[in-house]
Amino acid sequence: MDIVGFTLHIINVMINTIIDYLNVNRVLALLLAFLMAGGIASMINKNFIIKYFGSNTPKYISYTVAAISGTLLAVCSCTILPLFASIYKRGAGIGPATTFLFSGPAINVLAIFYSAALLGWDIGFLRAFFAVVVSIFIGLGMELIFREHEKKRALRVPKADKISNRPLYQTITFFALQFIMLLVITASPKLFPTLSMPLYDGFLLKHLLFIIFGIILIITTKMWFKDEEIKRWLKESFALLKIVFPLLIIGVAIAGAIKAIIPPSYIATYVGGNSITANFIASFIGALMYFATLTEVPIIKALMELGMGIGPAMALLLAGPSLSIPTVLTISKVLGKTKALTYLGLVVIFSTICGYIAGIILG
Repeated sequence: MDIVGFTLHIINVMINTIIDYLNVNRVLALLLAFLMAGGIASMINKNFIIKYFGSNTPKYISYTVAAISGTLLAVCSCTILPLFASIYKRGAGIGPATTFLFSGPAINVLAIFYSAALLGWDIGFLRAFFAVVVSIFIGLGMELIFREHEKKRALRVPKADKISNRPLYQTITFFALQFIMLLVITASPKLFPTLSMPLYDGFLLKHLLFIIFGIILIITTKMWFKDEEIKRWLKESFALLKIVFPLLIIGVAIAGAIKAIIPPSYIATYVGGNSITANFIASFIGALMYFATLTEVPIIKALMELGMGIGPAMALLLAGPSLSIPTVLTISKVLGKTKALTYLGLVVIFSTICGYIAGIILG
């Protein structure tokens, strides 16, 4: 293939990757994530977040809450970004915030059970265990490295306990409806086939449920919230959308180019066995590639069939869903380049170590 033909092939793959990325379910999930993030920014008392995620919160509370929060969200490394940006900007400590950033895609319940179903319960269990441990260690590492900056940042934060200035049931209902909608629209057809049951042409049961919960959300929001509160919510959501979404598209295009340049069969030849180098390569590639929620599992299964070792597979399972070029580009806007690259480095290092250990245990 000549240079012109190869370049056109790369561009074609980039375009197709973007088109594939922007499917209906993912766009709805992203929009909902931005709305949830806007709600956190505009309607949640900043000091409530600080109470559980702040730098001065006892670590056993803040890191436990951050890791557990991640298990409940069936989101990918891109969908978690607006939520991460919101809690960090509202005063969350960099440690708990990055623990949450890693845990959302890496520890979510759907991914763990799908891994177990497709790759085996031994791999599924170890993935869950390592993901929890790695998320906490990454957060602790970020907090330790940037402790001086965090101390200064913590001094600027006031204290308060109330989640918001409105009745608790209204706030809980507001976010619970959005959370349910996010779970419904991202539900895996392999794990929850009923939700993907077609009702008319490409219109699925999950789409109907999404609309029903959306109508309930609109009605309750109009009943309970003032017009200026709704405008502030939508304004915050749109502000995050403008910052994050273009970077996501650029990152997805770059990830598509990498796929075109480095075929999976070529990667598999370098990640066989269980050497530190093989685990590092798998972690590094996983940290750059974009994996939509659950898509990493069949890809890794195919790579294992081509000869990828169990250790590198585990490293890729940890680094792949939790990080990507879009993630790095976006968090550099939120945290700065130094912190973003440090986060990237910690993910690669800890994923490499866990992959190597997994290779010894299961090899």
